[in-house]
Parts: sequence; structure tokens; C-alpha cells
Amino acid sequence: METRPKKEMLLTVPEEITDHKASYLTGNEFISLPQINSGGGIPAANILHLGCRGLLEFSGDEEQPLIAPLLTINGQSVNLGDLLNWDYELDWIPAFSLSAENGLTLEGEIVTPPGYKGFYYSLKLSNNGSEAVTIQIGWQGWWKSFNYIVFNRRAVEGKRTIAYDRWTRCTVLEASSGAPMAALALAAEPEPEWHLDETENKYCAINELRLEAGTACQTRLYAAVNLEADGAGTTSVDLRRHGAEALKELTCSWLENRRSKIENKALNSLLNRNLFFSYFYATARSLDTEELVPVTSRSPRYYVSAAFWSRDTLLWSFPAILMADRSTARELLLTVFGRHIKNAGDHAHYINGAVLYPGFELDQLAAFFLALEHYVRNSGDKSILEEAVIRDGLYALVEKTFNVFDPESGLYSTFLDPSDDPAYFPFLTYNNALLQSAFRFLAVLQSDEIWQHKSDFAILAMELQQAVYENCTVKGPFGVMFAWAVDGKGRFSLYDNPPGSLQLLAHYGFCSIADTTFINTVHWIRSSNNKHYHQGSNFEEAGSLHAGNPWPLSACNDLLACNAGGVDFFSRAAMDNGFFCETVYPDSGRASTGAAFASGAGFLAYALKNRISEGKCLEEGQAPE
Repeated sequence: METRPKKEMLLTVPEEITDHKASYLTGNEFISLPQINSGGGIPAANILHLGCRGLLEFSGDEEQPLIAPLLTINGQSVNLGDLLNWDYELDWIPAFSLSAENGLTLEGEIVTPPGYKGFYYSLKLSNNGSEAVTIQIGWQGWWKSFNYIVFNRRAVEGKRTIAYDRWTRCTVLEASSGAPMAALALAAEPEPEWHLDETENKYCAINELRLEAGTACQTRLYAAVNLEADGAGTTSVDLRRHGAEALKELTCSWLENRRSKIENKALNSLLNRNLFFSYFYATARSLDTEELVPVTSRSPRYYVSAAFWSRDTLLWSFPAILMADRSTARELLLTVFGRHIKNAGDHAHYINGAVLYPGFELDQLAAFFLALEHYVRNSGDKSILEEAVIRDGLYALVEKTFNVFDPESGLYSTFLDPSDDPAYFPFLTYNNALLQSAFRFLAVLQSDEIWQHKSDFAILAMELQQAVYENCTVKGPFGVMFAWAVDGKGRFSLYDNPPGSLQLLAHYGFCSIADTTFINTVHWIRSSNNKHYHQGSNFEEAGSLHAGNPWPLSACNDLLACNAGGVDFFSRAAMDNGFFCETVYPDSGRASTGAAFASGAGFLAYALKNRISEGKCLEEGQAPE
């Protein structure tokens, strides 16, 4: 019988988003600009610090940004406000333009070259009118706080200094707490006139000139980060030595070589924008060690930013990272197996591997196996299996898995479900299906004599599949279907959860896409029988107990399960200004919780590529709705 436990579940649910101001973002491995406002201002920039276990943020605010363009024409200040027209070049370089009635045209772009500890911001003003104008063009900014971020933002107690360094010809913002923690250097070309207010931590960099009709002028601000002032200043020198043209060419080449192309042109830009978003915001290079660090998101707009979830990294962002760059994907696996294996399966980790939020989740444990299998199968690189950290990690993971085995039911238990909330019953069908896929992978390693273990995983995989069909299938409104969770003694619950959906059972190879039990389950998920499915809404997808509005992850699950819905959803949903989010409002398709969901963005890119470009559904047959 279907039932629910009587005890109240303690859920940590997200707050809904009510402010939908247009904003833009970009970044590279070392620095992220998570919220560029519509007037071109950059309220904050952050770096990741492994020693501090989180993000460090140089911050102004929306009204007085850390970095903002400055323009006056014939003595009149121009408020760019909402006048700028924005776009993304190659789906990642934010650029804007503004054409005025007097024939003046302003163009701007923010370029974050991969591999560099900084970026440049370019402004170009063209006078296409008939008269000369006197202009001031440059930059201004307010450094209001230096913050530490893990989930929430808090100010770092210490000293903030702003000073001009004549040796490197730049203005440097340095934060210290005893010893220096981080510094941001700002340099401009042509050399501007700098005005610093050390009391207010405010700066202004201005070039004043007469712009004749038919001519143009350009200024560029180079911003560089490092561990202290001298390193930031010399890093800005390096950026200027390379020059904007070379840095732009490098950036465009890097992006062009990694962009995916799918037949649906309307979705192609969405795929790549989220591919690069996941690549640069779900991973980072630590400023203090330059090591690769996976995170949920580097944007503080995501409510659990700057932390590690193995599910987020290994099931969602990892397939996209492998799409973009095989060497980074390999490094990521070695990093995760080395840094996070000790606490594998725990809900959330600090970025150094220590437990941040306790609670065992079987899907997070299985994610290690599945990411490794995905890498080996799609890259052809079996040499990673010879790495000691991988081989030892597999043994450790297996032992953790066996610790949650229930011999009576033949199933494996969990404490939390895939949305990190308490599980009604200990045996989740989805979790056990993931583990069965992991066992099949280990069985292949055993049969190929690549890895050995005293247990026979071919037998374990067969037994687990049988246990799921025996214990986790029930009679539903469309026929026999998979239950969401069972207690092993006859009680079960009918439910589905987008971050770990039963729609993915065929995708992970547990069953065929034509399996009647699977088809009936999908019918139930996408019907009025599922009280969390938004049937008849503008954006018809499933929600959950954790967050009730439609999940874009549910649309990703549609894509991977060959169901209708996903393509239409992503063709119309605004989400978070074109970037992935946790849920959307069912009427508007705009983000309702979990803005700037970087790891989920990788799953979107992978699902679109898998469904549209690789034609999986055409090969395997369309599952009935």
C-alpha cells in the first residue's frame, strides 16, 4: 500500500525569487563576474581560495559598482542605465552598444581570457555626427566590502587599502587580515588621470579629449587578481603586454574550439551559453594553489554557492566539461577522487573535502562510479584507471556501498533523497538503479582484468536489478510502474523528484526505453496523478516537495528519456536571463528559485547535445507520452 511516514520531515527549502532585474555574467578559471548590470556596471568580482574554503569577493553594490564605465559629453554626464543593447559574442563574451541621436555610438565588451588571472573591459566611442564633441571617458568604482562566501555572504574583518602603484602604473585594491588575502589591480590604456579617495575607497580614471567628427576613441581597463598587491600589479602588466587584441583572439579561439553545434539553431546558443557557464562557474582554479576546484556555483546568487556536491559535479556538470575539454575532465576526476573520496556520499563538502552539511545520499556515492564510467566510455582513455587515486578510490567507494546493503530486500539504503531532504523510506528506486549501473561498470572492469575485487559485480548487478523489480514495482493508474521509494516490507510511495528522476532509469541503462514498467512510470510522472506536475501551465514540468514550481532539470530529464516537453520548454523559458536555474514560475518561465545554477547548466548542455545532435531518441525509439 502507498503510505507516508507520520513524522514531520525537516526540509531546507529555497526562498523564491521576486526581483528579475536583467543582468549578465562572464568569467574564466580565476575570476568570475557574476552579475553585470544593464548599465555596464560590475557590482562585484570574486575569486576562489582553497585555503579559505570558499569564495572571496571584492564588492561595491548595484548603485555604486566596483567597476563602472564613465562617460560625459560636452560636460553632460551620460547615465547609461537601461539604454544599452546587450548580446553575447560566441555565447560568452558580454558586449553592448548604444547609438545616440547626435551620431555618437558607444560599444563595450568584457573579455575574460581563459588561463589568465584577470580580464579587460573595453569602451569605444565613435563620432559619426557632423560636429566635434568634448568628452570624458573612463572608469569609476566603489570598493565597499571584502566578503567571504559559502552559501551566505559575510564581511571579512580586516583592512582594505586602495593605492596607485607607480612601478606597475595601476591602482591596487588589497584586502588583508593580518597578512594579505587577495588583491585586485586596475590599469587603463591610454594612461588615464587617476583620482583616488582612500577614505571612501573610491576611484576614478578619466581620459579627456576632443573627439572630431568622423573619428573614434577607445579605452580599456585591465583588471588582474592575485594573492597580494605586488602580484596583482605585475599580473596587470602581463595582461597589458599581451594586449587586448591578442587576448580577444585567444578567447575567441578557445570558445570556438569548444562550442557545440546542434541542428536546432534556436537552442544552439542556449546550449553553448550554459556549457561555458557550467565550465567556468561549476569549476575554478584556486587563486592560492591554482588547483582545479569543483563547486555548485561561483555565483552568490545561487543559494548554496561555493560548496561541493558530488551529484552536482559528477552527474550534472561533468558530462558538459567532458564535452568542452577532455584534459580538464580527466583532471577533475583525479581531483575529486583525491580530495573528496574520504567523505563520499555525504550531503555537501567544503571545497577542501571536509564535511559541510552531513547526511548520507546514495546517489552522491554512485555518482563517482558513473562519472568515471562516462569518462572512459566517451573519451576512450582507460589510462586513468591505472592511477592509484582512482584504483584506491574504487575500493573505498565499494566498501561504503556495502555498508548500506540490506540483505533482506537486496536493496541499498539512503538517508537523504536527491534533493537533499530526508527520504520517506530508505530504499529509493532511482538510487538503486544508479548503483546497478555502477555495478555493471565494475563488472566490465573485472572482465577486462583492469580492476579486481573479491566480489563478482556481474552477479551483484543482476541481483540488484532483480531486487528492484521485485520490491520497487507496484500497480499504478497506467499499469505496473516503479515506485519512488519502498521500505522493503510492502510499503511504498509514488512520487518523483527532478534532481533524481525515475525518468532517467533508461538513460542510465537500468532498463530499456521500451520497458512497459518504465513507460507507465513516465506516464504517471507527466500526468495529473502526480500532484507536483504542472499540467496545463505555460511551462508544463514537474516540481517537487523541495521546490514546488517546474524544474528545468525535469525538462532535461524529458530530453534524456525521449519524452515530449524538454525541447519546447527550453525554447521558451527565460530561466535566469538565459542561464540555468533550479525552478521557474509556471506562468512566465522566469527563475523562481536557485538562480545561477552552474552545475545544472552542464546537465542542460549535455541533455540538449545528447537528444538533438546525437539523435538518441531516433536510434532507440520515442517513448510514448
